[in-house]
Amino acid sequence: MKTKKPPTPVTLPGKRSNYSILILLGFGLLFLFTFLYIFNSKLDLNGDNFSYLLLAKSIAKGFGYTDLYSPGMTPASHFPPGYPAILAFFMFLNVHSIFFFKILNGLFFLASVCLLYLLMEKFTQNRTLSAIVAVLILLNSGLLSFATIIMSEMSYLFFTCLAIYAVYRLGDRNDFLKSGYFYVLVCATVITYYIRSIGIVLMLSILIYYLLQKRWKLSLAFAGGFFLLYLPWIIRNKILNLEGRYFGTVMTVNPWRPEEGSIQSFGEFFQKIVSNLDETVIKGFREVLFPFIHIDYTVPSGLPSIVITLCLLSVIFYGIWKIGRFRMLFIFYLLGNIATFLLWHGGNGARYVHPLTPFLAYFFFWGLYRLLISVKSFKPAGKIIPYLYLLLIFGLITPINALHEVNGRSYPPAYKNYFSLAKEFKKQKFTNPPTVCCRKPTMFSYYSECQAINYLYSLETNEVIQNLIDNNVDFVVLEQLGYASTPRYLYPAITANQELFEVVKQLQNPETYLLHFNREKAIQKLSAENPNP
Repeated sequence: MKTKKPPTPVTLPGKRSNYSILILLGFGLLFLFTFLYIFNSKLDLNGDNFSYLLLAKSIAKGFGYTDLYSPGMTPASHFPPGYPAILAFFMFLNVHSIFFFKILNGLFFLASVCLLYLLMEKFTQNRTLSAIVAVLILLNSGLLSFATIIMSEMSYLFFTCLAIYAVYRLGDRNDFLKSGYFYVLVCATVITYYIRSIGIVLMLSILIYYLLQKRWKLSLAFAGGFFLLYLPWIIRNKILNLEGRYFGTVMTVNPWRPEEGSIQSFGEFFQKIVSNLDETVIKGFREVLFPFIHIDYTVPSGLPSIVITLCLLSVIFYGIWKIGRFRMLFIFYLLGNIATFLLWHGGNGARYVHPLTPFLAYFFFWGLYRLLISVKSFKPAGKIIPYLYLLLIFGLITPINALHEVNGRSYPPAYKNYFSLAKEFKKQKFTNPPTVCCRKPTMFSYYSECQAINYLYSLETNEVIQNLIDNNVDFVVLEQLGYASTPRYLYPAITANQELFEVVKQLQNPETYLLHFNREKAIQKLSAENPNP
């Protein structure tokens, strides 16, 4: 009887040499030193981390995925639930420490670098280069910054690396259902999508990779497993009649200025793509690879910058091509991310590029190495070239020092005033919890534990007032946090209707006001101005 030859497993050293273990320990020590050096004990002022914490709190308290301090505790849909669910898991265990969540993000970063090192060591068969690039990644100030704030980037990066690691370990096995790595692959991939919607790019890249290999059963099982694990979220949103915000954002000219409307022509859409290409790829790729280079996002890139970026991309794709059998997976993954960047709204700099940084770094430095050793005169120096990359550390130190200095500062005075007003609310014993209108309502709710909403982004002052009425607003905070929307939308509505607002508290340097909103008087005024026919 003819017996089937067992599949050859993909080998990733289970019994690692002492040298490899020492390298991983070295990564840990380097990370510990740099992480402690740049560690910021304060909550970041970007606002999203406050949202993640409040969403996690809602889950942990048994209210489900809800905007806990929105009027009526509406079901949440703005952020994917993955990262808040991770935080909520620890809150269930009575762990609420901001320090712990920051350390957790740091560990996600370290684990990602270690996984990528193990993969690239096998892809490149060059342990020295793989270790040196890992060191450069660990010293990347952009990644270190995200590693010390409570944001989803590092958890997303970790589960992305874990999914790709599982693809590698699964190898050519036909009995994939008997392999634990298949289930790790499906779970890690769907978790990336639950954490960040751009995780769909990873799922599609892996699926296309398997389809190109004509592994039909594995492709079907992978896609089916992904769909089954994501189905509960689809059902939840369908029941609650919630729709994703992404298509609307793609077709919006400027989400921070809704009066500019939606994209109406191919020319406008093309202009948006060109602008996003400049911001995320031409500028963003250079910033994340070389964070010590100053990038000016206020002016369009000139021809030299475009040529430099094209050279970088050429080297990156050459590096991908030289990793062998997994090249198509990474080509689709990189192209898919770039395509998503082009469709999304601008104004975020390199923020969305940072989770790609470790991949870009590995493929760039590997591609550059392979190009250099292909030149006959450089080939004898092949073993030395990776060590020359270490010279970049002298450049990387500067932004790390700047990050250390910034993170050591206290909050700006405007935010101190803002948080002071919020904490005052927490001290008050209200019979009926008030609703506050302010910029960055999740920040205010985090410190006040009261309902808060943002003001309507409208140039029509009466529409802003009507929105305050509709949301039963009791107080309004007029601040100077630096956002253009407050002087553009809120301040004109207040100055045009000063009789509706009474100063409850005023803080100086800079002037920050807590105003009581006379809702009944506002209803009467708008009714008089717009009597019903």
